[in-house]
Amino acid sequence: MESVSLDTLTFDHPAARKPARITASLHLPQHYTGPFACMVILTSSAGVQRHREHYYAQALNEAGVAALIVDSFGGRGVRRTVADQTLVSAAQMEGDAFAALAHLKSDPRIDPGRIGVMGVSKGAGATLNAAIAVRQRWRAGFPHLFDLHVAICPGATAQHRDPATHDRPIFFMLAGRDDYTPALLAIDYAERMRAAGNRRIKIKVYSGAHHGWESLGPVFDIKDAENWSCCTNFIEDDGSHFVVAAGRAFSEPEYQAWARRHCITRGARAGGGTPELKQRATDDLLGFLAAQGFLPPAVANAPQAAAIRA
Repeated sequence: MESVSLDTLTFDHPAARKPARITASLHLPQHYTGPFACMVILTSSAGVQRHREHYYAQALNEAGVAALIVDSFGGRGVRRTVADQTLVSAAQMEGDAFAALAHLKSDPRIDPGRIGVMGVSKGAGATLNAAIAVRQRWRAGFPHLFDLHVAICPGATAQHRDPATHDRPIFFMLAGRDDYTPALLAIDYAERMRAAGNRRIKIKVYSGAHHGWESLGPVFDIKDAENWSCCTNFIEDDGSHFVVAAGRAFSEPEYQAWARRHCITRGARAGGGTPELKQRATDDLLGFLAAQGFLPPAVANAPQAAAIRA
C-alpha cells in the first residue's frame, strides 16, 4: 500500500469551490504485471472501513486490478458524515475523484485507458455525478473522464433534469430492502440515463439485501443517520434544485435549509450481510469489470469469470 496526497479539483458548484488537500491509499496487485487497470474507490458516509473499502481493494487486487481508496474526510477534519451530510458534500467527493483520476493518469504503473470509479452510498452518489455530461461543463478545462462507473446503493433523490452521460458503462448494484437509499429511485435514474442515450447501463438488485450489505451479521439501526430518501428533486443545468413538492427551484444553500425543514428524517437500517451475498455481489462486480476489459486475460478468460459474465 502506498500513501498519496492530492489537491481536490474545485469546480463551478457551490459545494465544490473550497480547496482541500486529501489523502488516498494506492493498492497494487502483487502477482500480475502492469500497467494495471485501476478503480478509484469513494467511501460511504462512514468513511474508510476495513470491511468495505479495503475489502473491495483486496478483491480487486486479487483479480489483477489496482485500487485507489480516497479518504475525502480526514483532510477536511471530518470522521463521518452520517449525521450531517453537509460536512463533506458529494460534490467535494466528486472533485476528489477527478483529482485522483488525474494523478493515476500520470502513474506509469496504471493503464490510462482503464480507470474507473466506484463507491458505496454517499460515494456512489458522487460516482454517478461524475458520469453526468453537464457536470463536465462545470469542470471547465478539466479534460479527463472515467472509463466506467460502479454505484453500490447510491442515493438518487437528487437527479439531474438532463441525465445524459458520456455513454461510459455504469453498473448499479442495489439493495432490495434499502430504506436509506431506496433501490426504486436508483432504478428510475438508471432508466432515465438509458432513455437519454446510454445503452451501457447494467442494473442488479439483490432482493433480500439491506443498505451496507458489506457488514456481516444482523441488521442494525443507524439512529442518527440523516435520511434523505423523501427529498426528491431535479438538479437543473445551473446547479439549482427544483423541488416538485415546493413547486420551485432553490439554490444549493436554500435547498439544504428547505430539506431540513420539510423532508429529512432520522434513522435507517443497514447491514444484514452474509458471506454468500457479499461474495455474490463481488463476483458480479468482477464480472462487470471483466466484460469491460479491466481484468487481465488470464483472469477474464477463466471459466469462473466467464460464468459470472454470462
